[in-house]
Order: sequence, then structure tokens, then C-alpha cells
Amino acid sequence: MRPSQPARPGGFWDDPRLVFPDEETWARLDPAERQRVIDRILDTLDEYREAMSEGVRHQRRKTGIAAELDGHFRRAGRAVFIASELAVLYPGEPAIVPDVLAVMDCDPDIEPETWVVSEQGRGVDVVVEVRNLGKKHKDLVENVRDYARRRIPEYFSFNCRDGQLRGWRLAELDALTYQPSVPQGGYLRSAVLGLELAAVGTRLRFYANQALVPDASEIVARLQAMADQQQSQLDEAARERDDARRERDDVRGQLHAAQVAMSAAILTLCEARGVALSPDQHAAVVAEGDVARLTRWLTAAATASDGDAIFAA
Repeated sequence: MRPSQPARPGGFWDDPRLVFPDEETWARLDPAERQRVIDRILDTLDEYREAMSEGVRHQRRKTGIAAELDGHFRRAGRAVFIASELAVLYPGEPAIVPDVLAVMDCDPDIEPETWVVSEQGRGVDVVVEVRNLGKKHKDLVENVRDYARRRIPEYFSFNCRDGQLRGWRLAELDALTYQPSVPQGGYLRSAVLGLELAAVGTRLRFYANQALVPDASEIVARLQAMADQQQSQLDEAARERDDARRERDDVRGQLHAAQVAMSAAILTLCEARGVALSPDQHAAVVAEGDVARLTRWLTAAATASDGDAIFAA
């Protein structure tokens, strides 16, 4: 007789303490009893928190995905609630803790400790799971089955070690099984998010009509580039103003030198020809700033017999 094989140990998601009451049972519970149920589930999840960790790369990728989606929808003015590792409690189902989830047309600033479907009146719309060291079977088999059963419209799985991206969707809202999403031009389309998804190296990136949705660092870099360009334009304008100011100063200096020279020439010519100027006429020649008038006076000084004839020119 062949010896019986030992039973395969269940995963921690099989822990019965994680199962949320069905709708009928939940409706009979008073607020204190409901809170005890939620506390039990959260305490159980805390027991497994260390086992759920997939390392720094996993942490960075999922928080990056959540931040990019949240930033994109806020900039677009759309109300979309984005969360990472929020316990989601469906009636009669074990708790799930998606790496990233999205709920469309929902206040993005709410801060629930858990997403209780029976109280929120709706489940989540999109789930993105990021795999680094976790088991392939859970993301590509169990989640595909379990998330479809919960009627989550779209589910995406991204392996941040090799860049493999897969997606599934419900062909109809009341369907209980997923249909695989088919890549088109290197993108997976999310009808719910209104975005395309693509693996870029070991990062999951989002695109709006094939235009990359920037992350925070890229936005900062763009703003810095714009600020640098603006500052460069301001600096150039300042340099042009300084150059123009210097040119004006040079012209003024040259003009003043010409005025002084012409005034001196008039006085010298009058002295050489013996044409007497009164003190007021002498002062007027020295103070005159109009080059055209000085030119006329200088021409007249060459033939005038007295100062009055010069100033009559």
C-alpha cells in the first residue's frame, strides 16, 4: 500500500481568521462587533507582515506606481482614490491587500484604515500587483481566479525583476472569470484608468495616448529645466539691457566730448580773430548742449565781426 502524502501546507491567505463575514452576518453586527472583526483581520495580517515583504525593490516599485497614478489623476482633475497595501474586505471572502489599488470617481483624500466593501458600497476597480521574490503561482493563477470572483474589473501583474507585465479584465461586469488583456503596440490598455501600461526595464510606466505619464522626479526635472530656461532668458535680457545702457553711456560721453570740443573751438576761433564776447555770451557757448546750434555758431565765428552776429546764426 502506497503511503499517503503529507498534506500541502496552506498559505497564510488560507487562514480562516482573514475571512470577512458575508453581508447577512455583517448586517447583524453592532458597531463594536464590526470593529472587533476588522481588528482581528488586521492583527492576523500583522502576524504575516514580515512574510509578505518582498524587499526594497518591491517597495520602491509599488510606492512609485501609486504615486504616479495619484499624481496623474490629480493633475488631470479626476477624483480617483489610489492606495498601496490597503486591506480590502469583500463579503464572505478572505481579506486581500493589493500592492496598488484604484477606485474611480472617489475622493482621493480619504484615509480609510481598511476598505470595507459592505460599508463603502463598492469594491475596487483596478489592482496592480508587483512581484519581486513572491511566488509566481499566486500572482498568475490564484489572484486571477480570486480577483475575478470578487468582480474587480481589471487586474495587472508586474514582475519587477524581469519586466514581465500581464493583465486581465472582466469582459462583462457580472462575469466571474477574467479575459487576458492583449498587448497592442507594446502597451496593455486599461479601459478603467484610461491609460496604457508598459514595462520600461524593471519599471512599470503609464502612458496617456502613448505619451509618458511623468513621475515626480521627471516633473521636477521639467520644472527645473523650464525655470533654468526662464532664468537664462532673464539673464540674456539683463545682458542686453546692460549692453544698451553702456552704448547709451558711450554715445552720451562722445556727445559731451563733442560739445566741449566745439565750445572750445568757438572760443578759440573768436579769440584768434579778435571777436569779443560778452561774459554772458562766453557762458552761453560753454553751457550749450545742442551740437547743431554749436555747429552753426562755429561756422558763424569764422566770419562774424562781433558776438551778436555769431548768436544770430
